[in-house]
Amino acid sequence: MHFSLPSTVSTTSSPQLSEKWSPKGASPASSRTGYFTHLLKRRRRVLYLLIIGIFFTLAYLRWNEDGYTPHRTAAVAKGAIPSVVLIVALDKNSLSSAYSKRILENRKRYAEKWGYEVFARDLGDYEAGNEYKFKDGAGKMRHYTKSYNKLPLIREAMSNYPYTKTFWFLSSDSLIINMDLDLETHILSKKRLGNLMLRDHAVIPPESIIKTFKRQNADDIQFIITQDTKSVKSDSFIIRRRKDEMGWGKKKHRGSKKGATMFGYYLLDLWFDPLYRFYHFKEGETSALEHLIQWHPTVLAKLAIIPQRVMLSYPVAAGGNSPANKKKGDKDTKSKNDGEEIRAKYAGTGFESGDFVVHFEKCGDVDKNKACMKEFERYWKMTEKYKKPEKKTGKAKGKPVA
Repeated sequence: MHFSLPSTVSTTSSPQLSEKWSPKGASPASSRTGYFTHLLKRRRRVLYLLIIGIFFTLAYLRWNEDGYTPHRTAAVAKGAIPSVVLIVALDKNSLSSAYSKRILENRKRYAEKWGYEVFARDLGDYEAGNEYKFKDGAGKMRHYTKSYNKLPLIREAMSNYPYTKTFWFLSSDSLIINMDLDLETHILSKKRLGNLMLRDHAVIPPESIIKTFKRQNADDIQFIITQDTKSVKSDSFIIRRRKDEMGWGKKKHRGSKKGATMFGYYLLDLWFDPLYRFYHFKEGETSALEHLIQWHPTVLAKLAIIPQRVMLSYPVAAGGNSPANKKKGDKDTKSKNDGEEIRAKYAGTGFESGDFVVHFEKCGDVDKNKACMKEFERYWKMTEKYKKPEKKTGKAKGKPVA
């Protein structure tokens, strides 16, 4: 028997996918078109989901970038980026291990409460630079004081936390007293810092010719310090990173790298320069800082000076808010703006109830001075309420405690 072949023969042994699954009565062409339409819709759906995912990811990153998260009490998760790093510089050659342990505990209590991190190192680990020892004109061997070593210590902290925005250095002869104050709402928020900043203010009290800028935006501030009635203080200061320095700004400069910073490293490198370390400054790195903020406009442009009691009260009253001052302030309340009222509240340097930090000025090694240690114990008791309750050990209801 003879069979005639169709005029068109398929080159494949199995039917096309569109033909195989096409509905009855549908032509191969129409079923193929339906298949591709379905495929296109499915890919478009995946694309839409991908776009939505990218949008929400960018929105989340932008939300984290624009501001801090105040009142955060959870500890920093492993691998998370802390918003603030507290820097502790200890000296095992001059401080007892018991005293150093208490200072470290004080910082950890505060950091754990607000989800910050603590970076602690020994000053003796940063002796590099003493190779520049030299003899002066009188034949005396010159070298810089060990207190300068806190500057490379801070620099290492900034390198170890490349995405953290804020670094707070607080000297080992200071205690954080009021741990209910987080840095964001107490100092760093734009409105708060704007009200605290001392504008058109002599950088070296009482009347230096160099003054802070009259008009300065809080967002531009990257270096926050304070001063007493005699000089600026290098015992408590804050270095901040700007968003554009971290590569998160809208305009990314060529060669910028996420996590990079310019001003912080520039400041620390300049401050630690051998020219300043070996110059015969009376107060070491504090006098060097005074020189920098007076004669280097790049530093002054990023600087904010805030009232001393905001972050560095002294244990013995030195003016404070006397009843007379408070009365006068009450009379003038209507004529004052928010910033003036806030600054008036922190007038003076003596510790008052509710203050953030106490600094044992001129005590040197606190634990070696009986009078200073007595003061230290008094203020240490104020922090005990923030101590975490110890876990009970022993047996309960006849069963061992895990």
